[in-house]
Amino acid sequence: MTLLNGVFTAYVARQFLLRFIGLLAFFVIILQMLDLLNESADLLAAEGATGASVMRYIGLRAPQIASQFTPFAALLAVVATLSMLNMRSEGTVMRAAGLSGHRVLFPLGTACGAIAAAHFFFHETAVVGATEKLAYWEANDYAVDLVPDSGTRANVRLSFNGEFIHAESAARVGAGARLNRVTINSLDGSGLIRARIEAQSALFENGRWRLVGVRTYDFASLAVDYATEGPWPTALGPELLFALSLNPDRTPLPELMAQIRQLRADGADTRAATTSFLSRFSKPMGTLVMPLLGAIAGFGISRQGNQLARAVVGAGLGFSYFVGENLMLALGKLGVAPAMLGAFFPFALFMVVGFAILLAMEN
Repeated sequence: MTLLNGVFTAYVARQFLLRFIGLLAFFVIILQMLDLLNESADLLAAEGATGASVMRYIGLRAPQIASQFTPFAALLAVVATLSMLNMRSEGTVMRAAGLSGHRVLFPLGTACGAIAAAHFFFHETAVVGATEKLAYWEANDYAVDLVPDSGTRANVRLSFNGEFIHAESAARVGAGARLNRVTINSLDGSGLIRARIEAQSALFENGRWRLVGVRTYDFASLAVDYATEGPWPTALGPELLFALSLNPDRTPLPELMAQIRQLRADGADTRAATTSFLSRFSKPMGTLVMPLLGAIAGFGISRQGNQLARAVVGAGLGFSYFVGENLMLALGKLGVAPAMLGAFFPFALFMVVGFAILLAMEN
């Protein structure tokens, strides 16, 4: 029986991994082609752009697609592998030989565990950096000779103390900071805009902000004022600004943890950042649920003619997991649900559902 278990485990794991790699490659190739059709005009519009720009874009975009669709590929590979075992009666033979349903799914669970670990490592080492570089390159219109600058953030948008702030870019300058093309909308008590300030730049020097090239709109008096420079009275310092404008998807985990601590020290809202931090762990873990949700495709009698229906149900359960995951993450980032619940509740719920389905089918 030990030899039989080893042969069966290796066989099922190999069949699953071959399908997983094929499906993931299919998703990456097709979606990358569609993405290039959408972005190629902007890529080649940059001065001096050649085919090297296209290849660089693919090198930065393909890791994002691969990371995003790894759980989808695992789900479909599980359903396809179990359907194949059932249609060939291989799963039935192994169960007749004394293997339980849990033992039949063990090779898939082991392979999915390895994929989840590899997915986490790949996302943190390759995808995060590629996403940051691509966002910076895109913000600079895909310039060919763009100098890398990891300290600059593009398209900064945030809300602080009744002000909505937008800047085309934000960069650290020594102990201070510089914002380019700044727009500040000040709100009144009813939430309406009472004034709008536009400036060519904003410099943080000697503990205060200085606006350069200022144009002020007063919506109450409909007056417009111009000034060469002027003060910006706000408690928003550079550290808090960079913490609030943080994009968790483009930030390494150590830096993200430091920014959350900065937000907490300044009394700012940390719900969105904390939920995003936890989701960096929960999303790869979603692959572990796929064998349980797709298990319905591998049990039953193939001669009954309902194999396609079972495969569709298994795939539908998997896609329901992804819908629930995105919904709970959104609720967590909005503060409607606690961060831990928003990140891990779908995983826990569908893990219980999967085991319940497996026990029901075994009985």
